[in-house]
Amino acid sequence: MPNISCKHFGKCGGCALLNLPYAEQVAKKQAKLQETLKDFWQGEILVTVTDEPVNFRNKVELGFCHQVKWRDDYDKKDPANKTRPLEFESALGFKLRGRWDRAVDIEECCLFNDKLIALLDAIRAWAKAENLEYYDQRKHTGVLRHLMVREGKNTGEEIVVLFVTDDFNEKTFVQAVESVFPNANIMAAVNNGLADTAAPESLRVLKGKDFILERIFLTNEKGQKEREVVFKLSPQSFFQTNTKTAQKMYSRVRAVVKKIAPKRIYDLYGGAGSFSLSCADLCEKSICVESVAPAVYNGIENAKINGVSNVQFFCSKVEDFVKEQPIERKDALIILDPPRGGMHPKAAKAVAESGVENVLYISCNPVTLANDLKILTQHYEILHVEAFDFFPHSEHIETFVQMKLK
Repeated sequence: MPNISCKHFGKCGGCALLNLPYAEQVAKKQAKLQETLKDFWQGEILVTVTDEPVNFRNKVELGFCHQVKWRDDYDKKDPANKTRPLEFESALGFKLRGRWDRAVDIEECCLFNDKLIALLDAIRAWAKAENLEYYDQRKHTGVLRHLMVREGKNTGEEIVVLFVTDDFNEKTFVQAVESVFPNANIMAAVNNGLADTAAPESLRVLKGKDFILERIFLTNEKGQKEREVVFKLSPQSFFQTNTKTAQKMYSRVRAVVKKIAPKRIYDLYGGAGSFSLSCADLCEKSICVESVAPAVYNGIENAKINGVSNVQFFCSKVEDFVKEQPIERKDALIILDPPRGGMHPKAAKAVAESGVENVLYISCNPVTLANDLKILTQHYEILHVEAFDFFPHSEHIETFVQMKLK
């Protein structure tokens, strides 16, 4: 595969390893993972790569920033700079590496689909024509805050969400988006909070629907399709950002579950039930526990869409759930997929002492995985470790650990 380059590399926070050929990126991450988990696993950790590490992301969140223009010839020792008026610029893109208050005005990007830059150019032109100010992170002024774009890699459906602090010309914004994405669903979100997150206080549809549909195709070890799951994704729904490689991971987990053949699955930190829905036909019942209420709502809705009736969703912190409803160990399997912060110590202890024969742990953070394994391996032995490169050009990697009761 030819090397991938970007004029913004080194400044843009979207990529950290783009200066390395993709094979070297994977090797670097693999070596770091081996080192992090060396106290628990000495075998080789194979990495499933992203087949096409360009245009692989299904979602991006970009920031509008009104910011001081940094001059290349600036010299802080020059006394004239203390009285020289500040110059400002507007930028729409990923945040500048290491900065929360500045963005890179991106003119190219290899992460999302190849129409992203055309969309950004159309929105920049629209904002200029409408005389709308980009948001100033320090002064908390301006109208335009974030832009979220999401697409179904297997369905082709698209949704574009503009996050604002005030009213704007909705008709001309829709026209700007349609000039690039004619079939996109388009929404507006109000966010007047101080935190720099794309978290809306309210959402409204400007065109189409408030969601898109995505499908994942689950295959067996021969590559033959075994199951198809449909997901209804709202702007705030959690979904793995690399659909094609996530399908490989879900298929791999499914293959392991199929061999174990449990009657009951405990899907802890289950989100919207991706693992439960992927494996629902392999068990009598799956119990999905998630603390984020919108994710639970999405899971219930997705279960209905897929005609799944044997997944039960609980909105609860895992550490509270395992205390109130002790895990039944007979013919059970536990799947763990915690956030980057890892498991709560009480939850890890409860799983370690549950007596369930098989535990599968999926982690997006090797450091917190290692911390949790200190507790879990007191009662479990590790059978296998592998990884999936969901995040080309970044330092991140997904890890899958299979464990069995000692």
